[in-house]
Amino acid sequence: MNTYFSLRLSGLLLLTALLAGACHSAKSTRVDYTQPDATRDKKIRWQSKRTYTFEGSGVAVSNQFAGARLNDFRRENDSTFTALIKPENAPINNSAWYAFKIWGPQPKAVTVNLVYQDGSHRYHPKISRDGRGWQALPAAAYQADTAQHVAQMRLDIGPDTLWVAGQEIFGARDFQRELAPFLALPFVRQRAIGESKQGRAIFKMDIGEEKEPRRLVAIISRQHPPEVTGTYALLGFLRTICGESDLARQFRREFGVVAIPLMNPDGVAEGHWRHNTGGIDLNRDWLYFNQPETRVARDEFLKIKANPAQQLFMFLDFHSTQRDIFYTMKPELETVPPHFSEQWLAEIQRRLPDYQVRERASGTKSPVSKSWFYLTFGVPSVTFEIGDDTPRESVDRLARVAAEVMMEQLLDYVAGSE
Repeated sequence: MNTYFSLRLSGLLLLTALLAGACHSAKSTRVDYTQPDATRDKKIRWQSKRTYTFEGSGVAVSNQFAGARLNDFRRENDSTFTALIKPENAPINNSAWYAFKIWGPQPKAVTVNLVYQDGSHRYHPKISRDGRGWQALPAAAYQADTAQHVAQMRLDIGPDTLWVAGQEIFGARDFQRELAPFLALPFVRQRAIGESKQGRAIFKMDIGEEKEPRRLVAIISRQHPPEVTGTYALLGFLRTICGESDLARQFRREFGVVAIPLMNPDGVAEGHWRHNTGGIDLNRDWLYFNQPETRVARDEFLKIKANPAQQLFMFLDFHSTQRDIFYTMKPELETVPPHFSEQWLAEIQRRLPDYQVRERASGTKSPVSKSWFYLTFGVPSVTFEIGDDTPRESVDRLARVAAEVMMEQLLDYVAGSE
């Protein structure tokens, strides 16, 4: 640890202890999500949207934008500040999201301490000058004490706004911008299928040459607000399916894709760590469907089940976690196509020899999306997780190869079954 941050962190640890006993060491209470009450609405701890100013310091900070997370901002001296970050409610899986803007009338170096309640530091800071182009804060300007669950960063601020966040901010407007090229294609259609708890539209994309395709793949993403790397994988996956290769063209003639890219628009807009605005982890509500977002998705996909002319062949749910991993179903659980996940991952590994495919198989006890899709449709169901710090070029390469292998193997299966 360099001398600058060593001295700063020693003061921060004392400050953390004084702020609140639970700020950095809160323990989560285990929740039994198989009980009906587990995913009914829980009380939300709303952040106060405001701009903080400090007389004489020349520093201003704001959380008045979509995706922000900042619960308090305090001055320690003219160049040192502490940001308090709290989740929307607790207990909660640790995805300690933070996002704020900071500026001042003159160029100035400031130190910002990050202190958490009901969670601990997870994300290496990203910075942006316009809210769209992002880069990681240089290592020399950042230090985290993982044992004490705190972090510090040194920021060069000035009249131009500096955005700081746990990951690149990627909200509803960013989805609109990134999906616009897809929606301009003649074989892609989009429509609203329902609303979130706060009344935001939930959109579905249909990809395929046929308006009523016989064979389908289902995809969802962004049940958890901060999981931006999963979104990047989703976009790369869809970009490959919508591409101009002979493989993509043939796949779109034989298969349709039904995708819900943004499952939790409220949580993303409110800067939540994990939950929707009902205070619930949506990926634990695929048993009782107490939340409107999961009900909207369930009802849309059940239309496939109710249509004897259609058949689902695969389900994918894009997420982020500490490292890349594929959560699959146990191999003894029979699927149609049979043994598809194992063959899919094996071929991805063969084509990416310098990449390590990690797989963890599980059963159907947990009320997550992949369990519901397997139990409802009997298809290969996979949670596609991308690491927080996976290089963005690697994310795109993995997504492209994964989509190509899926298309090839599904087409081969159909050809062999006819």
